Amino acid sequence: MSRPKPSLRVYFVAHADGHRTGLLMRAWSSFFDRPPPAAYGATEEEVFERLAALLQERLVTTDETLDRYLWTERFQTRSVRLDVHPAAVIDKQPVIGGRRLPLRLSYAWSKMESGAFRVMLPRFSWWLILEDLDAAKDALAHAVAGALMGAEPAWLYDFRREGEEYVREWLPDFARSERGAPPPGTSEDEELPTLRQVADEWVERAAKGRLERPIGAARLGLDGSGERSLLLVGPPGVGKTTEVRHLARALLAKRREDALAPKLWATSADRLLAGMIYVGMWQERVLALVDELAGRGDLLYVDRLGPLLRPQPDGASVADLLAPAVRAGELRLVAECTEAELVEARRQDPGFVELLERRLLPEPTLAWTLQRVRERAERGPKDWHPRALKRGLELLAAYRRDRAFPGKAFHLVEAFERDEATAGTLYPRDAEEAFARQTGLPLELISDRYAASVEQVAERLRQGVVGQDAACLQAARAIAPFKAGLNAPDRPLASLLFCGPTGVGKTELAKQMTRYLFGSEERLVRVDMSELGAPGAARRLLAAGRGVRSLAESVRRQPLSVVLFDEIEKAHPEAFDLLLGVLGEGRLTDLLGRFVDFRMTLIVMTSNLGVRETAPVGFGAEEAGADFLRAVRDHFRPEFVGRVDQLVPFRGLALEDVARIARLQLAGIATREGLARRGIRLEISPAAERRLAELGYAPRYGARPLKQALEAHVVTPLAVRLAKDPALRDRTLRVGAEGEDADLHV
Repeated sequence: MSRPKPSLRVYFVAHADGHRTGLLMRAWSSFFDRPPPAAYGATEEEVFERLAALLQERLVTTDETLDRYLWTERFQTRSVRLDVHPAAVIDKQPVIGGRRLPLRLSYAWSKMESGAFRVMLPRFSWWLILEDLDAAKDALAHAVAGALMGAEPAWLYDFRREGEEYVREWLPDFARSERGAPPPGTSEDEELPTLRQVADEWVERAAKGRLERPIGAARLGLDGSGERSLLLVGPPGVGKTTEVRHLARALLAKRREDALAPKLWATSADRLLAGMIYVGMWQERVLALVDELAGRGDLLYVDRLGPLLRPQPDGASVADLLAPAVRAGELRLVAECTEAELVEARRQDPGFVELLERRLLPEPTLAWTLQRVRERAERGPKDWHPRALKRGLELLAAYRRDRAFPGKAFHLVEAFERDEATAGTLYPRDAEEAFARQTGLPLELISDRYAASVEQVAERLRQGVVGQDAACLQAARAIAPFKAGLNAPDRPLASLLFCGPTGVGKTELAKQMTRYLFGSEERLVRVDMSELGAPGAARRLLAAGRGVRSLAESVRRQPLSVVLFDEIEKAHPEAFDLLLGVLGEGRLTDLLGRFVDFRMTLIVMTSNLGVRETAPVGFGAEEAGADFLRAVRDHFRPEFVGRVDQLVPFRGLALEDVARIARLQLAGIATREGLARRGIRLEISPAAERRLAELGYAPRYGARPLKQALEAHVVTPLAVRLAKDPALRDRTLRVGAEGEDADLHV
């Protein structure tokens, strides 16, 4: 009996108003997927029409492929009655209630080739694999009741059966033409169900013009000959994936002469593991893929090597299952990695790495890249001055060392073409200005047309930091090599250790440096080292993956940033071992074995060491600074202190400094949204400023009490006044101080 041809499955829900909702059912999914396309209409035809448009848009604008929605299984629906325990409240405490609420819901089911039964709740992207369909009721009862136990009763509304629910088979016209008429399901497709589900055939895509055409000639000359698997090694952006696209076109040329020429299947570890939520499922999929490819002579491009070696919860890795076939010559792989990732891979699984023939792809020269970029730019919508492209590449070489040529050059051209501020012919100055807008770097730092002396930079820093002129000057000196292009190429831009009492502006100077260098405080990556005092806590810095907000992920997403390690002396010694690699080599290895580039970050650390030994305010900043520096050198290991570019002491604040800070913060309060939208202006009397400074001044705590004083004596009275008179508009409110105690009032 021939296998049914693949097509889409749409799960329909009929509503009381006669309309119906149609939801596309995915053949495989992962936790981070967007919801599948769904449409609402009066008829099935109307739903199909809207689903076709949504699916086409999804395939064009995301990485999803049509294969994710193709099925050969026939689905039917059943309904089941369950009992759940909703939430209740006892003495204001939410608890799992004792009463039972009946819930009737529908599910879809199909019989798989293995004889097992697939049970799905398509509306919630849930599915189960059961040996016996009669067990569906109990399995769903445990899953749904467990999910809803203690939930609000109103939430049950989302799960209840609303009307008739059923599954329709469907294949839109664009899918027929995209996959070739008749619909997918040729004899070869029937022999390779797993491959068609988790991989794309790039030679076929190249023949149909659906594979991105690489620019320039192939550099490695891959043609698919030979019996060994390949490992392409090179820095990010050097063009490893582009070489695989060249390989696909080389195989296409061979196919025109020999119909049995090898195919090139493209997948990744994430695709192989997606949707495999039960023990043994992903192993079964990988072994099925190996069986389908064994002896065919085709190549399997698996993208990055690292995820293949990553142990899964059961301890095995994808590479463990691929290795026997690769070793026997039945399966040929093409993988890629950076040189740093290769070192980590050899540590994880040296045997598997030795099965792969390494092909090094070095970064091309600037001249070679410039020629390729010119070919690309000539096809674009803008005119380029001959020097503009070269200037753009020079800026990339100097300020974006986290990626390699030619990839970062092509991305720059595409960004320039999208930049609406550049019109007409692009000249070198336009390239500099556009690069400054995209990176946030100040134009005076990246352009030789502008001067940026140490004093000028220090003055910019002093605009947001009060009472620390010497510290601002020292920080400006750390930025000077960046302007001159003399900073070490294999280390962070600079590493500074700010030491001094609390509340004197250490964190504020780090923020001000971020604003100056990158135009926004959002480029500051802040790590509270007091949270890393326990053994093993430092590993949280290395966490990786989607949705994770760790140091490694933050810098990977935005390599041009300021990294602030706050109160560094409170961290466990393990954290300093990690920082030695960052300060000395400009890189860090995350928990997935990937290297994170810190060479374009500015590292700032703060410390309160030496505060107890410091002389009181007024005894001289130089003596106090010496105490701080001595405490730092006594506390930290010499190899750590030796890798810090500058130790920057901060002096204690005087009353006059706190008064200046009060004026700055009052100016910020006057621009808050609640006052601006009412047209209310704020006027502060000199007496009120002096009184606020007195209330906010404490030599031991610096300017920290000032924030509390402003909230208590300015913000709160303003809020009370506006709440009492919500119609107050377009007025000037005055904050003054009267009486012997200089009581503040609004």
